[in-house]
Amino acid sequence: MNFRDPSFVVIGGGTGLSIFLKGLKRFSDEITAIVTMADNGGGSGKLRQDIGILPPGDIRNCLVALANTEPAMERLLQYRYQEGQLAGQNVGNLLIAALWDIYGDFGRAVEALASVLKITGRVLPVTTEDIQLLGRFEDGAQVLGEVEIPKYGAKNQVKIVDLDLDHRPVTMNPACRQALARADLIVLGPGSLYTSLIPNLLVDGMVEAIAASPAKLVYAANIMTQRGETHGLSLLDHIQVLEDQGLKGLIHGIVVNDRPASKALREKYMDQEGASQLFLSPEEEKTLVSRGIGVERGDFLDESLGTLRHDGLLLAQRMLTIADRTR
Repeated sequence: MNFRDPSFVVIGGGTGLSIFLKGLKRFSDEITAIVTMADNGGGSGKLRQDIGILPPGDIRNCLVALANTEPAMERLLQYRYQEGQLAGQNVGNLLIAALWDIYGDFGRAVEALASVLKITGRVLPVTTEDIQLLGRFEDGAQVLGEVEIPKYGAKNQVKIVDLDLDHRPVTMNPACRQALARADLIVLGPGSLYTSLIPNLLVDGMVEAIAASPAKLVYAANIMTQRGETHGLSLLDHIQVLEDQGLKGLIHGIVVNDRPASKALREKYMDQEGASQLFLSPEEEKTLVSRGIGVERGDFLDESLGTLRHDGLLLAQRMLTIADRTR
């Protein structure tokens, strides 16, 4: 009987990833988060422009989620200046930038802050190269930038047909390959399909490392569509997009929220963002099962903050069950 904690590798970026990690650390000490480096918006984007650092925002959120320190430290790291020259900037981002300046290496800077925070597991940038996301649309337009891509899609009401990086080759962080080789379960998401998940898959060697891993790959499906990215796409379409990025035959399962959100929140999202809740139809489930993709349904919804997000604890519990079943 296997009494050790299952080893999880979670791939993604954005808020969804950090929410899931916070729940997952309740069940395992063996967690590696592989984080996209394509972000160019907000405070991260400003630091990229000002000093040339890789985007620290998603990394910071994952470090905070896995931290084992006093709540005051979390508040400090997430504090955002409201006025002056630092307006919009985040203390945690500035700390990573300072450590980057001290060590001269982004990976070492992340490791140093992880040590200070005594995090559970590891947080790894998927690459330490400066990259930008390039989106191609059905109208023929090519748009550069993780922020600019969904803005263009929403404004012009056109679909993304392809994603790439602005240059090749892009070297994968070797520590990511090592983590994938040791994993019991690989979780893709939760996170924005085109701007949080796929950028990781575009890094040279990532898909091959997933394929070479003995671990099963499970997709944590989005709860909502996203304007400018996935409007009009079904969950089956989400899987197809991932398969088109090299994951055909590699996705072992999909974890899907089945609980409808409150009417008030559904209407709020539709009015403000043009977003609708995603559900998996019985016909889609049959198609997935026929392709060897298992379906895990459940209530993974959190509305407590007036937003529609995954409940990190409930999602982590289900992933633990899957990991125990497959290893």
